[in-house]
Amino acid sequence: MDEQIKATLLELLKLDLGFKHTARDTYLNKLLPSAEKELIRKGLTLDMNKDDDQMLVVDYAAWLYRNRQEYQPLPRNIQIRIHNRAIQKAGTSNVIQ
Repeated sequence: MDEQIKATLLELLKLDLGFKHTARDTYLNKLLPSAEKELIRKGLTLDMNKDDDQMLVVDYAAWLYRNRQEYQPLPRNIQIRIHNRAIQKAGTSNVIQ
């Protein structure tokens, strides 16, 4: 992932969480790739040049941050987006022509 995308993701995550300072940037910079890897382990194929994939990673990372102390179920809107992406992947053909 290039540096510009990393900076954009960090800024979006900080906006989502309401942070205006840099005190948690180190933690958040580790959380974002972790969230991306978790989504990939769920079977998703992500293109970090696409806005919707960036937002899915940011939303998932924000949920991970908010729920690091105690577990809360994944919000329905994120569940639906993950499910739809998995269905979209399953509907594409892997046949080489």
